[in-house]
Amino acid sequence: MKKVSIKKLQGFTLIEIIVVIMIVAIIASFSTSFIVSATKSFVSVSQKNDLLSESRLATEYMTRRLQNALPYSVRITNSETCLEFMPIVSSGLYREIVPSVVNGAFANGNTASIITAPFIISGGTADYISIGASASSELYGVLPGSLAEIESVLATSVTLTVNKQWLRNSINQRFYIVENPSAFCLINNQIRLYRNLSIIDDNVNINADYDLLAQSVSPFGTPFAISSAIEDRNIRVTASLVFTRGDNRFESIKQMVIRNVP
Repeated sequence: MKKVSIKKLQGFTLIEIIVVIMIVAIIASFSTSFIVSATKSFVSVSQKNDLLSESRLATEYMTRRLQNALPYSVRITNSETCLEFMPIVSSGLYREIVPSVVNGAFANGNTASIITAPFIISGGTADYISIGASASSELYGVLPGSLAEIESVLATSVTLTVNKQWLRNSINQRFYIVENPSAFCLINNQIRLYRNLSIIDDNVNINADYDLLAQSVSPFGTPFAISSAIEDRNIRVTASLVFTRGDNRFESIKQMVIRNVP
């Protein structure tokens, strides 16, 4: 019968087991740290991408809307937290000089009709017509001098709800058809779009319905600023905003130019 050595039947010693446990623990510690680090890195990159995407979508949308704003209708309200404007739905040329303060004439009858070259309204609502505006104060208020409410629109004429004496004629006899005002506001760290505002109100009613464009946004200094008009453009709007997501922060300074076409 074959003899088996007692030495060969012995197991691991306590010291060997402890050493193995320590080595396994060290390896597990490094592996856990690597997994946690990789996970944090992935989350951070994902948050950065989401942040950049959200900021670009919000600022590009604001740019597109403001590029279609009525010249001189852009103004800052609500203690510099809202940027209000009137969206253009159509424009064209009128054929006859309109009654104005300059020429002293006044339209007769219950309504005033403006004869125009053929034009179409491709989208939006024909709420008002603007002629010869040179300041936002002429477009807002109870009796705006360069804005009149529309009763009806035909292919070659615009009929007003009441007769109108304008402040002045446009140099090129150009008119604009616009909707009720809209506004971008930075309220409670949100960029909101308010629509269908009143031309009479001095400030935006922030409790009204709105479209949410972005969250976790704060001002970078003054959120909205308007530069003075020059010969070839009406104004330059600057939006200075800080977008945050987790530990990530992105500062956006976006300039938007509104062309002046008299």
